[in-house]
Amino acid sequence: MISLRGVRKTYASPAGPIEAVAGVSVDIAEGEFVSILGPSGCGKSTLLMMLAGLENITAGSITIAGQPMVGPRRDAGLVFQDATLLPWLSALDNVLFPIKMMRLPREKYVARAEELLHSVGLGDFMEKRPRELSGGMRQRVALCRSLVHTPSIMLMDEPFSALDAITRDEMALVLLDLWARHRKTGIFITHSIREAVLLSDRVLVMTKRPAVVVADVKIPFARPRDESVQDSPEFTAIVARLRGMIEHSIKVAA
Repeated sequence: MISLRGVRKTYASPAGPIEAVAGVSVDIAEGEFVSILGPSGCGKSTLLMMLAGLENITAGSITIAGQPMVGPRRDAGLVFQDATLLPWLSALDNVLFPIKMMRLPREKYVARAEELLHSVGLGDFMEKRPRELSGGMRQRVALCRSLVHTPSIMLMDEPFSALDAITRDEMALVLLDLWARHRKTGIFITHSIREAVLLSDRVLVMTKRPAVVVADVKIPFARPRDESVQDSPEFTAIVARLRGMIEHSIKVAA
């Protein structure tokens, strides 16, 4: 579904070019959920923005379903660190906002938007404005918004990083449930190793900038899965293995 070949990203600066991403080559199958871990500032978000068509590629290629990436795509849903809801719109209208921007017929998507909000526990909050919602609620709205136009790909850039620990754990379970219902091809940026293992089919580990992928770890737990998988010795072992890989990549880069 997604293929990256030798993808590089270099930024110009007064001190000279800065290479953020250095030669990433990865294949992601249709319906896979892949998390990307790595040190802060290593280029994870830059890679995601290139996949979204919001950042130009300096070198290499990205193809989606066999088609070259040449710009933003309608078949991708994005979720950012901040919910980025429009404060004057209701939760329902925020979910439907991409439909307006794509100039699609609203009436064909209202029922889907309502069903999505019900599925994340916001059926009684559809007419509430963002200021009337908690941080977790706002991120649930953002997740629904990313799915309302039935995209084939979901791209998520640390969507739970601004939430408190309890709400973050709740949101991971919400996303697990959404994934079981809708099963999109997904790429998820996170700093939480446990979150990545709980949610993912595979976890990629990136080095410090300029970033390369140094590990591609398959997560063996069957789907559907729930939070109880975190209590298993195998889960703990995978988390420890990934933590060791990240720590090693930082030491090597230093």
